[in-house]
Order: sequence, then C-alpha cells, then structure tokens
Amino acid sequence: MKMLVFKGTSILVLGLCLLILNKAKGEEEGNGVNQVWNFFFGNGETPEPTYNCPAEPVTCETRNASVAYVRWGRDDCNPDTSDIVYSGKVTKCYYEFECYEDHGGSRSLLYGAEYETNTYAPFSDVHDGDIVCALCLARGRSTTSMIPAKRTCPSGWTKEYGGLLMGSVHGHGGHDYLCIDRNPQARHGSSVNNNGHLFYATEGVCGSLPCPPYANGNEITCVVCSR
Repeated sequence: MKMLVFKGTSILVLGLCLLILNKAKGEEEGNGVNQVWNFFFGNGETPEPTYNCPAEPVTCETRNASVAYVRWGRDDCNPDTSDIVYSGKVTKCYYEFECYEDHGGSRSLLYGAEYETNTYAPFSDVHDGDIVCALCLARGRSTTSMIPAKRTCPSGWTKEYGGLLMGSVHGHGGHDYLCIDRNPQARHGSSVNNNGHLFYATEGVCGSLPCPPYANGNEITCVVCSR
C-alpha cells in the first residue's frame, strides 16, 4: 500500500515537472505559455473587454459625435438635447446671415436684423426688436436639417425646435429664409425702429406652389431636426 502511494506521488511530481519544463520551453521559443499549462492553470492574462453597439439610430461611431446648429429667435438651446456654445444677435453681411456674439470689431458692412411683425399677432410683442440667436451643440448626433412647412420630424430624428419660416418682404432683396423659434425673443431694450434687415412671416402663394397641401395666405411653419 505504501509503495502505491509513493508511486502515485512520484508520478504527480513528475507530471508537474514536465509542465514547468514545457512552459519554460514555450517562453524560450517565443510562443508564450504552453497549451497544456494553459489548460490546467490559465495564461495569467486579462481578457480584452468587448463593447456592444446599441441599436440604431445611435452607433459606436456617432455615440460621441456632436453637430452645431443655430437656434434663430432665441438666446438659449433645448436643454434636453443640446448645449449652448454662445448667444448673440442675427446679423447680415451682404447675402449671408450669421449669429454674432454681442461684440464689435468688424470693419465690413454688418447689419442687424429686426422683427417686422406688427401685422402678425402671435409675434406682435417682439415687433421692431432685434432678433437674437444661439449656437447650439446637439449631443450624440451628426447632422441637422431645417424642414419647412412641417411641425414634426421624420421617424428616427430628434426635434430641436419648431417655429415660423421668416424672411424678407416681397420686393426686398436677399430672400433668405430662417426658421424663427415659435416663442421668439428680442434683444433687451431694442424696441426702437432701427430697421436694418427686416424679417416678415412667410406666407404661401398658390400657383406654382401646390394648394393643397398649402393654403393661400397662410403662414409657413418649420422645424429643425437632428440625427
């Protein structure tokens, strides 16, 4: 009986020695640890973590992405979807509208913009006021789009804000349209009629514009969406 125990112990010790020798040989040959050693004891390495992408529309590539857009007519951003970069006022240099911070320094011709809304009751309280704006950063999205004549966004898109399509009056130059927030603000203390670039509510005119779905003389809504 003692002889059997001795033989069993000897075999176990011999097996362990062989495992250690195989491990050392594998390391010398640059192959890492021996497969037999790994089977019994593991290789001592921490496995690489794995990351699973969530379902569309958010992907691993766009999870940390962001896109900037201007919220015309407000000096703040939608706190549920965006961070504010800065606020300012709407200006026009030649044919381009910009959202400028409230400071000077430009030597080219830069004009401010005013609401001309005395005939449009919902915006009458900001008539003659300077139009404000905010540059917003939409988190986790990579593109934005302004959709005229809509109040909602397509499926899979996020609504940043909705409003009224506004632009120059018929007969004035520079017919650029902006989506002005449906709850507009004016720069504090700017109710003096200084003109500059004037913004009017945009109305549909039937003809080449199909009616329906448009209605002659009705104001055109808009929505800014992100994805």
